[in-house]
Amino acid sequence: MQTKDLRLDKIDIYGGTQARVATNDEAISSYAEAMLEAAQFPPIITYYDGTKYWLADGFHRFLAAQRNEYDEIPAEVHEGSRTDALRHALGANVTNGIYRSNADKRNAAEIALEEWPEMSNALIASMCKVSPDLVRRCRMEMEKENRIESQSQVTGKDGKQYPTGIEREPRGGSQKVENDGSPSEGSGGGGGGGAKGKGEERGTGGASMEIEADARKMIREGEIKHSELDKLKSATAIDYAETALNLLNRMKPDDPRRPDAVRRIERWLATEKGIA
Repeated sequence: MQTKDLRLDKIDIYGGTQARVATNDEAISSYAEAMLEAAQFPPIITYYDGTKYWLADGFHRFLAAQRNEYDEIPAEVHEGSRTDALRHALGANVTNGIYRSNADKRNAAEIALEEWPEMSNALIASMCKVSPDLVRRCRMEMEKENRIESQSQVTGKDGKQYPTGIEREPRGGSQKVENDGSPSEGSGGGGGGGAKGKGEERGTGGASMEIEADARKMIREGEIKHSELDKLKSATAIDYAETALNLLNRMKPDDPRRPDAVRRIERWLATEKGIA
């Protein structure tokens, strides 16, 4: 790796290595103004395959420099291909820069699944720095929509092949093993309970609770289908109420279904008050 000033016209930003849903124009303007005031920004990160410099991290900085009509920008240059740049981009901005929205995280997971459907959920989650649960849900939806092919086997973090459809979680959450049989990021080594059959009860560790809390939030905000709440053991009445209200709030005022939905809720509330 080396750091040098790269000409903007030598950097490829159209190779599909942007993992965000969209760039933030307000951030670009703010960066551009700060650059004019001599603010120092970290170098952008590129991968060079001998022909092209693929942008992996720093799209907002690049566009800010372009808006200021600069010729060059400081850049880290790594040896690698577009694929290497994409791998880097999918997990960028986790702890710095403009933090990723839930939509950005979902977009990263979907891009990775389109590029590498043969990878395990745990492996893609580690690459994208998202929860394995989010990857699993994205995979299920994308398979239903025929955006990716269903896999009979997937490659785990250890490089081995595992059958899909197997989900194991040891007691106490000491080690979480994903539906591909490979340990998830941050899981401990060693034992734990053995594999449980489909539909059996299993212990819920702290990591699982955090994943479910994230999933509940995404469901309430409409990023995951509301019907998924029934699959979460930690779902509360508040989650269901918030989900229903958010669904109503997202309906347009002139949607003919909205009055019927509101009247249905009013009838339910009246019944509940009668019972109370």
